[in-house]
This record gives sequence, C-alpha cells and structure tokens, in this order.
Amino acid sequence: MRKRILLALVITGLVVGTVLPTNVSLAAPSKASLDKINRELKEIQKKKKSQQQQLKKTEEQINVVQKEKKGLETQLMQIDLRRNDTQNKLDKLEKQMDDTKEKAANAQDQLDEAKDRVAKRDALLRTRVTSMYERGTISYLDVLLGSSDFGDFLTRMQALQLILEQDTRILEDNIRDKETIETKKKEIDHQLTVYAGMFDEAEDLKVELDKQYKQSMVVKAELEKKESALQEDFVQYGQELLSITKMESAKYAERVRAMSSSSTAYKGGKFALPVASGQFRFTSGFGVRKDPFTGRSAGHNGVDMAARKGTTIMAAADGIVIYAGYSNGYGNTVMIKHNAEFTTLYGHIREGGIKVSAGQSVSRGQKIAEVGSTGRSTGNHVHFTVYKNDVEVNPMPYLK
Repeated sequence: MRKRILLALVITGLVVGTVLPTNVSLAAPSKASLDKINRELKEIQKKKKSQQQQLKKTEEQINVVQKEKKGLETQLMQIDLRRNDTQNKLDKLEKQMDDTKEKAANAQDQLDEAKDRVAKRDALLRTRVTSMYERGTISYLDVLLGSSDFGDFLTRMQALQLILEQDTRILEDNIRDKETIETKKKEIDHQLTVYAGMFDEAEDLKVELDKQYKQSMVVKAELEKKESALQEDFVQYGQELLSITKMESAKYAERVRAMSSSSTAYKGGKFALPVASGQFRFTSGFGVRKDPFTGRSAGHNGVDMAARKGTTIMAAADGIVIYAGYSNGYGNTVMIKHNAEFTTLYGHIREGGIKVSAGQSVSRGQKIAEVGSTGRSTGNHVHFTVYKNDVEVNPMPYLK
C-alpha cells in the first residue's frame, strides 16, 4: 500500500511539475540563440522520451510480476484446499481403520467361539466313533434287527434317525462355521489392506502437496522481492522524469523569451476569448466562491465558461504550448506560454479533445481543444486561468 501511495505521489508530481508555471526568472531575454535553445530542447525531449520508455517498461515489468503473484496466490489457495481435503481424507481413513480393527477384534472373538464350537462337535463325533470302536463294528441294521418287538424296533429306528440327524447337523455346522471363519477373515484382511493402501497414498499426496506449497511460498517471496526492487526503480525513474520535465518547461520559457523580440510574439494587450462569443456563458469568476463539491468557500484561480460539449476552445494569443495532457484537478489541460510575462491555462477539456502538443507554436484564435468536463468538474465548461509572472490573476481585465 505504501508503495502504491508513493507511486501516486510521483505521478501527481509529474503533472503538477508540468502544469504549474516554472520558477525560472523571465525578467530578461535569453542571450542564447534560438537555434541553440531548440537543439537543447530537442536533446531534453530525447532524454524525456527515453525516460518515459524506461518508466513504461518498468511499469510493464511490475504488472507482469503482479500477474505472476496473483496466479501464484491462486495456485497456493488450490494447493491449500487440496491439503485440507487430503487431511480430511486421512482423518476419515484413520477412523475407518480404527473401526475396522475394532470389527476385526470382535470378529476374532466370534471366530474363537466358532472354533470352540467346531472343537466341541469334533470331540462329540470322536467320542461316538470311539464308543463304536470299543463295542465293535455294529451297523445300523444290526441295531434294528436286535429289536425285541415292533415297538422296540420303532423306538430304535427313531433313535437312529435322531443320531443321524444330529451327526448330519454337526457336520453341516462344522462346514458352515469353517466357511464363516475363512470368509470373515478374508473380508477383514482385505478391508484393512485396502484402507492401509489408501492411507499410504493419501499420506504420500499430503507430503507432495506440502512440498509444492513450500516451493510456491519460496517463489512468492522471490516475486515480492523482485516487485519491491521494481517499485523502487519506478519511483526513481519517475523522479528523474519529473526533473527532466521541469528542465523542459524551463527551456520552453527560455525559448519564449528568445522569441519575445520577434514580430510574431505576443506584445501584451487584450486576450481573445477562448470560446467564441455567443457560444458560452460565464458561470464562475475569479476569487473566493462556494466550492461546488464541498459547499465551502474556496479560492478559484480562473473563470469558468459553460458551453456545449465539443465546442471549440481557441488560443487566447500567440505562443508555445508548454503542456498538453492530464492534470488531476483540471482534467485534460493545455497551457500556452505567450511571452516572458504571461501564460494561460485551459482546463476540463473533453476526452480526446486536446488538438495540440507540447512544443507546438499556436496563433491567436487557433483551435487548441474542445469543451468537456474531465477532472474535478460538475458540467461541460472550460476553466481559463491567466498567469502573470507565475502568479494567477483575474482574467477578466485581459478579456475586456
């Protein structure tokens, strides 16, 4: 923020340094020839152009760095979001693994119980086989034929059926429990393996994202350092441009003094109206008035002439354009140096309405601009200021 304010002050200084009359003494004509002055002015303008190009180049470099920073900040935000998502995924996987381990522990208890049941059934079957072995080989038919009567036969037959059903059920339960044990064990082992793999992948991604974030932060620090250096260069180049511009303004004043003895130079007397009679009306005079923005009393260093947008603004007298550009308060502005004593200013020119350039010679009544409302303005008009020996004076006596 401090850098931006400093840049704004430098740019403002460039405008003010060119708009306001210079402090060069205009009391006596220059002894240097006009050709020499023009050569020196051309050299100053060459330096000014070079400095402006350097300033523009530096500004473009700053814009590039700022764009890179903006892109990097977006990248950092995206990495940060992915880091958060990955950490949330890790936390979720960790909870799922804990739940699965708890299920595995419960399943293990169930498996142990199932193993006990299988063992007991196996023991029961072994006991029955042992008993049959000790009594000798007795078939189910022997048991039935050994019946004493039909009722005994039915009883023995029912008993054999119960034994067969029980043995069959024991065998089926053993098979089912064994299958259940193996299935649950496989499912739990597979689930834990899957979770472990996902957890490892997420951890690897988190490590990579942390690495990317740190690298991006290093790049960001380097860009900020580069931007800071460029900002300092920009301020320095701006100050140098301000000095060159002041030299240019002084040289223009010197050229006006050198030309003041020529027949084409302004000799004094009345200024022509900057807007043709009948095309404007005076809306504000010179001196103290109520500021249209604040409503408070404030000084006004010229006169305001309201006219339709695009109305022609003319040079009040012969002279040389010493400034043609934008000034904060006046908006688009033209300044003309008429002689060693007088300078005029024309403000609030419309967008694209400046029709002359700095260094150009103009004649009385020549079109120099068009009426507008740029800068600190509440409506279409031209602000006209007369400087006499670098001091604002009431233009009205010079217009009558």
